[in-house]
Amino acid sequence: MNRPDDLISMLKEDHRELRQLFVEVEFLSGGESLRRTLTDQLIVEMVRHAVAEEAYLYPASLEYLPDGAWIVEQAIIEHEWLEGILRQLEAPDLPDDHFSYLLARLTPDTRRHMDDEEERIFPLLSEYVSREQLVVLGELARKAKERAPSRLDAGSQNRLTTLLETGAGLVGRVREHLCGRGKAYPELPMR
Repeated sequence: MNRPDDLISMLKEDHRELRQLFVEVEFLSGGESLRRTLTDQLIVEMVRHAVAEEAYLYPASLEYLPDGAWIVEQAIIEHEWLEGILRQLEAPDLPDDHFSYLLARLTPDTRRHMDDEEERIFPLLSEYVSREQLVVLGELARKAKERAPSRLDAGSQNRLTTLLETGAGLVGRVREHLCGRGKAYPELPMR
């Protein structure tokens, strides 16, 4: 498969992968260890995606879209809500019924958030932002996401293990790893 080359196609590919991961988590069997592994993977992927959106999608939306400030404000509120659920999911030894409850809240809210972006925000970006700018933003977002591991493979296992074992919550550790403490997001390319 070809690598998505612009911000919109990259984020859509993330959405597709997140939807697949939700299916894996929802229909998982194999015990607590597998559930913890898939849940941690879901948390890492969602935070990586959120950081890419907050660093590149939302600033572009603020700068170029009519009502961009309102669009971004709503999206950030949704991110905070979803991350609140992720923080609860990262608790060790989460009872099955509470895990199911949290997942039942997270799944439809995340899908609704992704659908809104794909149906409303992405078409507006395509209309108001040049293809060249979207390609530059896509490359910047891809590089930002590459700073954290994604799927559990041999190459990323050590970095992910380090993230998982540092003592703080997984959501916060992934965010700090991607963004750096006190670092501002890079500026958007000029028009």
